[in-house]
Amino acid sequence: MTLHLERHRMLSLDSIRGFDMFWIIGGDFLIHHIAALTGWSGLVLISNQLRHVSWQGFHAYDLVFPLFMFVSGISLVLSIEKKTATTEGFSKQDRRSFLGKAGKRAAILIVLGILYNFGWSMEADKFRVASVLGQIGVAYLVSAFVFVKLKNWYAWVSALCFILVLVAYLQLSFVVPNVGPGVLTPEGIVNGWLDRLFLPGRLYGGSYDPEGILSILSSCSVTLLGGLVGKILIKYKEKSPLSSVVLLCIFGSFLIVAGWVLSPYYPIIKAAWTVSFNLVAAGISTLLFVLFYGIIDILQYQRWAVFFSIIGMNSIGIYLGARFISYPILLLTNQGNVFDQPFVAIPLVIIVIAIEWLVLRACFRRRWFLKV
Repeated sequence: MTLHLERHRMLSLDSIRGFDMFWIIGGDFLIHHIAALTGWSGLVLISNQLRHVSWQGFHAYDLVFPLFMFVSGISLVLSIEKKTATTEGFSKQDRRSFLGKAGKRAAILIVLGILYNFGWSMEADKFRVASVLGQIGVAYLVSAFVFVKLKNWYAWVSALCFILVLVAYLQLSFVVPNVGPGVLTPEGIVNGWLDRLFLPGRLYGGSYDPEGILSILSSCSVTLLGGLVGKILIKYKEKSPLSSVVLLCIFGSFLIVAGWVLSPYYPIIKAAWTVSFNLVAAGISTLLFVLFYGIIDILQYQRWAVFFSIIGMNSIGIYLGARFISYPILLLTNQGNVFDQPFVAIPLVIIVIAIEWLVLRACFRRRWFLKV
């Protein structure tokens, strides 16, 4: 199958987005069960990495959400570039229209996120406002405002630094009532205090919500960093693709080192989106993007990426579909502890993944995409 993509749209973006989504639509279950069946040390290690850390630290699975947000930042600036390439720059009306669409996108994603959390139940112990989709939408809107309204690298980096410094100040120096400053525990961190004070309904973490108020603000930095990677790509890819790869590798490595250097003093906590976590996550995301971009778009080895790109082109659709279709099927067939029997669980998970992919493939062929 050959994928024909429009100008400014890279197969690597769809592929890395699909690779990211694969793990949350059944790929993680598959590895867990194969590791349990075989007991191979390498697979057991990978299986452990495909679980979130309880609070402090970093596992590969903690990268799934920020990687998606990071890639959305790259897609955002490519969309802006496409718009400016087909007109004589961004007029005031163009900017207003673009930001209006970004605002509409954010509103729809917030609503879909509430529905994803079964938000039709208005009971306080069930209803949850914060969500993964809502956070993606708000971060996209904030980043759109930055890249559309601000004109140069100095302004973009200043906006990024403002968010990082503000979050760091609040998490390390703000005096939480009856707790004090810099208490980075689920009960004491300023994220939880703000969520308990302002977020209605249920908090996912009990005393805090990982997609809560300060987490949303902090995560905007990851989308902005993705946007900066997109800007670097646009600036250098036509002149010298190799130069863009080298520069992005340096940039990603710098972010990782900066995050790890901070971590002894400012811990890496995904659930609170600490600045050290954001830097490490964005740095790894940069290197992953470079890997996909180099193999797929520069070296033109694309056939292997079709599987993931089919998923990535309908990522929101499969995210919602997995929630309301695949997960209930898996839970229904888990009666009698089916998943305690790997010989039964492994084929079942493979079948579910195959059905999901075939449905997405059919949607691709008919050009049916859930676009927000």
